[in-house]
Amino acid sequence: MKRILVAIIAVLAVGRPLDAQNPPPQNQEKPAATLTGTWALEAHHSAGVSTPTATITQTGDKLTGKYTGSYGDSELTGSIKGPEFTFSVEIGTEQKVRVVYTGTLDGNTIKGSLTMGEMGEGTFTGTRK
Repeated sequence: MKRILVAIIAVLAVGRPLDAQNPPPQNQEKPAATLTGTWALEAHHSAGVSTPTATITQTGDKLTGKYTGSYGDSELTGSIKGPEFTFSVEIGTEQKVRVVYTGTLDGNTIKGSLTMGEMGEGTFTGTRK
């Protein structure tokens, strides 16, 4: 009886049970999404539909990597802020075309628009492999 009385007094003095004094942290932010990985892209543009692959490494807000398409491999560079990103590549053999992808990241999918210099604009989607 004496122990029960001491426990009740302790709870009343503190205002909550002893195990509730250290509740788990609330509203913990989940880790920021990352573009690091290999992406299967589908680009729709004036020349038709292409299905390149982008292997991206994200370090902070900087993007680097390799872009593989019908013209071979190209260096990829860009940046990301939150879920919004942009990266560019130069493709072509004799005449190079700078392609700029601008989009948003949502888990294992990306989507957005692209520009191809004088060749026009388009849209793209992508999924992480």
